[in-house]
Amino acid sequence: MSEASNKAIQKAYIVRGGVPRMVLPDLAWVGGCSNSSGWPGRAETRPVTHEPCMAYVIMGAQKTIMMDTGHYGLWYSLDGQLDAVLKGRPLDYVFVSHQEIPHTGNLGRLLRKYPNAVAVGDVRDYHLFHPEVALDRLVQKQHGDRIDLGDREIVFLDAIWKDLSGTMWTYDTRLKLLFSADTFGYIHLHDENVCGTMFHEMPEQTLGSVIGRPALPFFGMRSRDQAARVEAFRGFLKQYPLEIITSGHTAPIMGAMVPRAIEKLLGDIASGGPRFLQSVAGADPGVGEGSDRGAEFHA
Repeated sequence: MSEASNKAIQKAYIVRGGVPRMVLPDLAWVGGCSNSSGWPGRAETRPVTHEPCMAYVIMGAQKTIMMDTGHYGLWYSLDGQLDAVLKGRPLDYVFVSHQEIPHTGNLGRLLRKYPNAVAVGDVRDYHLFHPEVALDRLVQKQHGDRIDLGDREIVFLDAIWKDLSGTMWTYDTRLKLLFSADTFGYIHLHDENVCGTMFHEMPEQTLGSVIGRPALPFFGMRSRDQAARVEAFRGFLKQYPLEIITSGHTAPIMGAMVPRAIEKLLGDIASGGPRFLQSVAGADPGVGEGSDRGAEFHA
């Protein structure tokens, strides 16, 4: 890649605020942000906005897993970030939440860097996106499947809200951590004090502006009543209590910020209402579009 191309990428995909960060001894936060003013033809467009493009590394007693691959455009920094947080440990699993570039774009690079790692998730069509990856390194997981990291399990879950049809979430049974793909994502105005900052570290005014700009790119949200999915998520919380929320587009949400973020997001979703087609979603509390798994979270 030419020097000009590298410079263009590093303007569009930036790393600020001390990332990578060790959130906990067994949880690392890696990645960066997309920068709207760095995109072609947008240099003078205002306001300048950033969208977090994050990934997380969980280090169990025996095995490690990376939640999403990080954005393809951030590999120039992400490669070294992984070295810094793993400190010589191998990466054993790469969870791919869905097929979009911010979530899966570095899969080939990661599996080259870590030759014993495997990709896990709903990977039924990933051989089409990553033909360079051997088929035996794409390990299909179903809703409810688990992998053991030694001191915790990672549970694979069909997503309640999906960006693409294969979207999955994961849950860490030790940290009570949800990796929610796109859910809880946000866009923030250009501010050096937001990139790489967790919710509980932000001043109240900054936090209000961040959670007031949710990114809700979910399949069917504009055309279906979301009341059943909001209720399904409340049922989900009873089965999977949360102490930490992460996603590919958010900083870690922890402590007192967890219930606040949940209620803000569910309120935004519930109050939006269907924009086109009214559905019978109220009678069909599916976890995802076309899924019937939501009912179990009401038990």
